[in-house]
Amino acid sequence: MKKILLVAINARYTHSCLALYCLKSFARDLGHDIVIREFSINRRIDAIIADIVAEQSDAVAFSVYIWNVELIKQMLPAVQELRKKCMILLGGPEVSYNPESWLEAFPGVDCIIIGGGEAGFRRLLEENLSLREKIIRIPNPRFETMPMPYASEDLEALKNKYIYYESSRGCPFHCSYCLSSRGDQELEMKRTDTVKDELRFILSHGPQLIKFVDRTFNIRHEHYRAIWAFLLENCSGGHTKFHFEIHPSHLDEDDFAILARCPEDMFQFEIGVQSTNPETLAAVGRTGRWNEEKEAIRRLISLGTIRVHCDMIAGLPYDDMASLARTFDELYGLRPDHLQVGFLKLLPGTEMRERSEEYGNSHSQYSPYQVLENRWLSRADMRLVEKIAFLIDRLYNTRRFDLTLNALAGRYESPFNLYRDLARIRDAAGAPLTRRWETGADFLMRAAITRFPGKKSFFLDALRWDWCAGTRSHRYPDLIKPENAAGIKKSGYSFFRDMAEDSAVRYRDATFELSDLKRALFFKAESDEFRHIQMDSYSCALFLPEKKVIFYNA
Repeated sequence: MKKILLVAINARYTHSCLALYCLKSFARDLGHDIVIREFSINRRIDAIIADIVAEQSDAVAFSVYIWNVELIKQMLPAVQELRKKCMILLGGPEVSYNPESWLEAFPGVDCIIIGGGEAGFRRLLEENLSLREKIIRIPNPRFETMPMPYASEDLEALKNKYIYYESSRGCPFHCSYCLSSRGDQELEMKRTDTVKDELRFILSHGPQLIKFVDRTFNIRHEHYRAIWAFLLENCSGGHTKFHFEIHPSHLDEDDFAILARCPEDMFQFEIGVQSTNPETLAAVGRTGRWNEEKEAIRRLISLGTIRVHCDMIAGLPYDDMASLARTFDELYGLRPDHLQVGFLKLLPGTEMRERSEEYGNSHSQYSPYQVLENRWLSRADMRLVEKIAFLIDRLYNTRRFDLTLNALAGRYESPFNLYRDLARIRDAAGAPLTRRWETGADFLMRAAITRFPGKKSFFLDALRWDWCAGTRSHRYPDLIKPENAAGIKKSGYSFFRDMAEDSAVRYRDATFELSDLKRALFFKAESDEFRHIQMDSYSCALFLPEKKVIFYNA
């Protein structure tokens, strides 16, 4: 019996590596001691190496991805030096399309398994690690015959991490920048009954999030509808959330009828729009009509129960700054829960990488191979988009400044122009912008005063409103604390206390306990404009602990 150590170095602590569990499951019956160790890229490299060496395994296999490839390149010589008799194996997308160059660069690597990997890994173990081939190319059996990737002990070890699951492999689309577009990536589905059985088993361990990694989950009606219906019937009262990547144009009335039954926050949908420029979409092999997709996304968001994440990519062919701005404005205008402004990566093995010269692409030679410029966007353009992406992440995606950002956007020609201007202001001021609410609020207040000096009280009201709507505290931070905060609270408390009967307060259409006032926030507008726009001309608002808002005058 051999001991084989499977190593994953994930982008975050909460992530896990499905591929390793698939390998282990497919070779479980062979009797070898297969151990999985998962690390985060944020851990010190010497600590990871020490843990790997301490396992004293006969072989160590690294799963190599875009986010860990540079780290693994640093680790390989040290692991080889410290464990001279240990066989070193590599697999994963970063080594599957250029294995010869890896073997040349790292002669200490004994074997590279390319492709899906399960069949090649099993063959190596069947031969007791004695295969002579340096590159193992063995096609997998049909995906529907593959075993469940997780055992009970695996799921217990992953209690505080995302559980990744695939009900299909491959993709029906052929986006030229994606590895799933390759001709050797055939779309395969598991039987729906098998998926249900496996999900029952996973759910019995109470995971927080099951993330489906199907490239396009809603591709076959009979498959995905049955799974959605199963989850809604069996998990609606639970705490587990489910994440899917979907194509909006494939949703129809039957789908919306199913999704209308979804409890709040149970489903998360990731939608890769990438671009709304028809010429760009044609160049990269994407299909779809934006107006139809836009309406489907709008309907999903309007349900109010499904968390919607929209992606766009900067650096695609024929997307200049003007068309990029149009895509940004279209997506921003839909108000998704999360907007990701990503950047084209030229992955080894993709058509886009092979056509780099045609498109004038200049890209980083190191992972993640991000495009730095092309025929349509200069380096200065790309740097600007990076700054806008940062601001979206720090401000919009936190959902803690919704009212303030909407108020600012209404004073610009477009959302893109707002964020371009915010980037300029931040460059000029050098203002820090962390994930703390106070730094975001301070930056937005400074930006508002810089561009609209006569609207200070209005934007101060907007920031206070955002604070009241999102915080669990019943106090204002010093940055936005009203000068007469105590007086506002006292008069508001007296207003509602005087109408209380048997500790219950009934005012207009609201009923609440008098004790709720101790944990409530009292808001009083300084700006007449804010009162008229946001408060139906009332001067005060009470934010109850559950965030119900009651307008009043006191």
